[in-house]
Amino acid sequence: DEKKNILRFLGAEVIEVADTLCPDPNEPGGAIGIAKSTVKNLPTKFYMPNQYENEANIQAHYLTTGPEIWEQTKGQITHFVAGLGTCGTIGGTGKFLKEKNKNIKIIAVHPQENHDIPGVRSIKQLHVTKLFKPELYDALVEVSNKEAYDICLRLNREESIFAGPSSGMVLAGALKALKDVKEGCVVCIFPDNVFKYTSFLAK
Repeated sequence: DEKKNILRFLGAEVIEVADTLCPDPNEPGGAIGIAKSTVKNLPTKFYMPNQYENEANIQAHYLTTGPEIWEQTKGQITHFVAGLGTCGTIGGTGKFLKEKNKNIKIIAVHPQENHDIPGVRSIKQLHVTKLFKPELYDALVEVSNKEAYDICLRLNREESIFAGPSSGMVLAGALKALKDVKEGCVVCIFPDNVFKYTSFLAK
């Protein structure tokens, strides 16, 4: 509801469809299908960046996120952890960091099947993105709904970090993957905040 109201406040016409948490590009009546048909039928008025197929998604993180992390950690980063959604963040950032130091570990975190974590995709759901490149990751870590939401609540209540559930998933994955690591510089990407999901979390 928060997202829909923000869009309406900005002047957008909101078309509600029957998609679940993650839009299916193979469903003509879903969000991605409607967006593609809108662009096709009205090409002079609309443009669809298509974050699931556009290599610029990866390139943006290669040019910005990766260099920012490298600079802010002064090159001391040892592990990079991100969730799998469109896979642009982990693809671009991971590529940049590996070019700087091939020993940096790139850890990809994904939810369990039949999850209810907004913005991320399980392994089976990742067929919808052309940017999923598991050969570039050093580890794939699965996180359950409970693990993600428990960490999400702890981040908010104990650390006053207003992180959403996909951020909780990323940190839960990092803790699981790196439980035996004694030292290092770990960077986790928190892709969301909790304010967009308050009504969803209250259910």
